[in-house]
Amino acid sequence: MTVDETPPWCGSCEWNLDAFAPDGGSWFGRRMLRLDRRAGFRADRVLAGLDEKAVGRRVTAGHVVLLAVSLVLGAGVLATAAAGIWLIVTGRLLPPIAAGAALLALAWVLRPRLGSRKEAVAGGWVLDAGHAPALVALVARTAERIGAPMPDVLVVNTEFNASAAVVGWKRTRVLRLGLPVILALTEQQLVAVIGHELGHLAHEDGLRRLLEQPARTVFGALSRIVAPPRGSAEDRGLAGPLPLLFATWQVVGGLVSFVLFSAHVGMFLLAAGQDRRAEVRADLMSVRAAGSRAAMEALDVLVLLPGLTDLLHPRVPAGEAARRWRDLLADVQQRRAGLLPVLRQLSIREDASLLADHPPAGRRRQWVAARAYLDPAVVVTPVEAERLRAELAPLAEQMVQLMRRD
Repeated sequence: MTVDETPPWCGSCEWNLDAFAPDGGSWFGRRMLRLDRRAGFRADRVLAGLDEKAVGRRVTAGHVVLLAVSLVLGAGVLATAAAGIWLIVTGRLLPPIAAGAALLALAWVLRPRLGSRKEAVAGGWVLDAGHAPALVALVARTAERIGAPMPDVLVVNTEFNASAAVVGWKRTRVLRLGLPVILALTEQQLVAVIGHELGHLAHEDGLRRLLEQPARTVFGALSRIVAPPRGSAEDRGLAGPLPLLFATWQVVGGLVSFVLFSAHVGMFLLAAGQDRRAEVRADLMSVRAAGSRAAMEALDVLVLLPGLTDLLHPRVPAGEAARRWRDLLADVQQRRAGLLPVLRQLSIREDASLLADHPPAGRRRQWVAARAYLDPAVVVTPVEAERLRAELAPLAEQMVQLMRRD
């Protein structure tokens, strides 16, 4: 198989599918990108070969390492804050008070982020049973059938995406569904997407990421803090001994920053591996909710997504946005259906990366296709589908107005 001028590959054995030819950039950059893609390809292939029991295992060696590092770093941040408070309280002179304030500022920068409800719902429409009874009922029925918790907040936004998050001190569960994604899916495929996102809530992936957060973020933040400024002493008009001090700062600070950034990359690679495993684990919940067929069809929509995101436009008659957009998205998908076998494998090549937090859509579909076929636990009837479409049509009109203002 081949597409345009991409390296050819074997569709059955995946020979040469890991060949990636980046264009542009330096030799070193192209080399690093190629190594990352090939390593990511191998990691994704291993992940696709795991069974349900292995994928469902939430305690892994990588998770344990991230937790241990987070525990140490979290204790260090608390100690930094405590030292800063002690210096401010006990200090009688400006230097110790200033040092205490600096330590408190550092602890504040390194603190864990819990997120907020306000941020989670920004740019979207918060829906409840009064505004969207059919959609809320579908989410509730899906949650009940797969044993997942019901989201506290349901948001429909304008993004070509869907996600679930747990935010704030109260740990509010938020389910976000992008209206463009909803319009690109059939109602049964929508159940698959809802089941996938609820799977993240059922497996407490938000809590896992929160516990791992210090390991994911602290080294990177420290690397940015200690990184010296670029440029030369001459550019800054320094004279006397200052140029030597500035050069020393650049060498020492740059080395420390590099070491910290290397640790950050290492933690990020571990964390991304855990996130990719979590995505496949959530796909299993998608299959249980919508059935194998709808789950695979929803993943095929992800394969086609790069060609769908620019199709929605505001040049539609009043009251016709939802129907026109849905027909347009369905028509493009139908015309490209014959290319799906090639595009699935092309996504396996182009989206492979050790730094990616999602496996390629083609690889995820491969994993689902290898499992035993399951019938759907939630079936959307034609009457329910019409109700869903009627509820979402006004949101499409509001989205048109937003697009026209932009």
